[in-house]
Amino acid sequence: MRNLSNWKVRIAGIILVLATFWYLPWVYVNLNWAAPWLALPFAFAVTFAALLMLIAVVTNWRSQVPVERRAPTGEEPEVLVVIPTHGEPPAMIYETARSVLEQDYPIEKIKLVISDDSHRLSVRGVVEHLRREYPDARLAYHEPPRHGDPKRRGDGKAGNLNSVLDAINRYVPQIAFIETRDADDLVGDPTFLRQTIGQLLANPRVAFVQTIKQARVSPSDPFGNLEPLFYRRLMLSKNATNSVFPCGSGVVWRRIALNDIGGFPVWNLVEDLQSGVEALRRGWRGLYLPIVGAIAQTAPEDIPNLFKQRGTWAIDTLRLMFWGDKRGLNLLQRLSFLEIGLFYLLSLPMLVFTLVPVISLGFDIYPIYSTPIEYALHLWPYVAAMELTLVALAEGLRYEDLWRFREMMIGMAPVYLKALWITLRYGPRRKPAYRVTRKEHIHTLYWREIWLQNVLLLALVVASIYHLAMHSVLRSADLGSLFWAAFFILALSRIVRNAWHGVNFRTMLKELYRGFGRSAVLRGLAKLFVITSSLWR
Repeated sequence: MRNLSNWKVRIAGIILVLATFWYLPWVYVNLNWAAPWLALPFAFAVTFAALLMLIAVVTNWRSQVPVERRAPTGEEPEVLVVIPTHGEPPAMIYETARSVLEQDYPIEKIKLVISDDSHRLSVRGVVEHLRREYPDARLAYHEPPRHGDPKRRGDGKAGNLNSVLDAINRYVPQIAFIETRDADDLVGDPTFLRQTIGQLLANPRVAFVQTIKQARVSPSDPFGNLEPLFYRRLMLSKNATNSVFPCGSGVVWRRIALNDIGGFPVWNLVEDLQSGVEALRRGWRGLYLPIVGAIAQTAPEDIPNLFKQRGTWAIDTLRLMFWGDKRGLNLLQRLSFLEIGLFYLLSLPMLVFTLVPVISLGFDIYPIYSTPIEYALHLWPYVAAMELTLVALAEGLRYEDLWRFREMMIGMAPVYLKALWITLRYGPRRKPAYRVTRKEHIHTLYWREIWLQNVLLLALVVASIYHLAMHSVLRSADLGSLFWAAFFILALSRIVRNAWHGVNFRTMLKELYRGFGRSAVLRGLAKLFVITSSLWR
């Protein structure tokens, strides 16, 4: 492993620690006890956010990237590549399988299994077509036991993968390495297998190697599917603390490590995060290799599909944080996984932070009792230190990537709060139902799904306008609260704009015209809405 220079993160982190101890005590001393219903949630929110940032400084203190290792030409070991399917279009499965067979790895050393949980003749036909197209390939069509069958170990993807493990244990016990690849994920880097297998050969204590996951997305990635901060920066820090975890695809496992953890875990909704924790707490190492291992042919770009996917991730992480077995993990590993769980719980403080400027501007009630000068002297150095830390963590990325991360974190807060409620309601012994992420987009207006974000956005706008109407900007306006209102308006506008992503506005205008009938006023309002919405996009 090669250490990366993290001096910017360390300096920014030290500054943040000093700023935090300058800001937080001042907050506690100056809480507005005349309004405890606002002061106490605000104190909780700032404490929670500060704790999360300080943990992030610790877990990102070091970053490491593996030294490149490649499986030697002519000495490549056999690899089992499993593509679990559940209703994906056959053409999509075919493209994924082709990308596996055409990478820089001997085709005769790849045992490709398409494990079909939908039991479709069309998927079996894909395998037959591939056999004719690649006569040297070793291909198999596998059907897992159906749901409810006592022979099946787990539901969903985990049960599908475990059925393949059971089959290879009986029929091809010599294969030492297993790759799992989602049915829509193309191979990215053509040396993917050569490099991941090289890392596993070089270090017998490595249980799995995870790589970068990318996706085909719309320009500027409005839904934040590429996750550059996570894949390009934070996972390198997890290398240094041995806290890397599988992300479901673009990952290669050592088979004996899978056997050691009893196969793919079935306690959580999906198997990836928990399988990594199970391996790490038994003394194995996870490795993150910063090459593009998987490119999703499609990614969620409509609101219900996005909420479904991110909500599943949140529930999985929160279940693990509250009730998962972490015995065997060291302190840094525990902090690293705690950081991920706290990220989703940050949705509650974010809701508080969003409501504070609404209450302050609309009703002149503040969580802190202070003069403007004291407020500026304590808050703004802390805000600047936090921004400096985030920029240092995102070094090498565009600021747009960091802003998109913020937009999605704030806009998704209601979804993560719902995930928290579901997690607590079901408890550790019951698992919520799981649905496979849809592989096609359904573009329409999703106002009902984002009603809370719309309410928050409207409240911020109305409160700001009311305050500006009642106060002179130069003399008595609360510029600090106006700044935070504008910040949250901009951040929330992303999820609101995403609610009509891909909608054909000309068609929508015609539908609105048709729906409003002969009313010229309503038709005019419909036209104004469409025009302004088009400009906002």
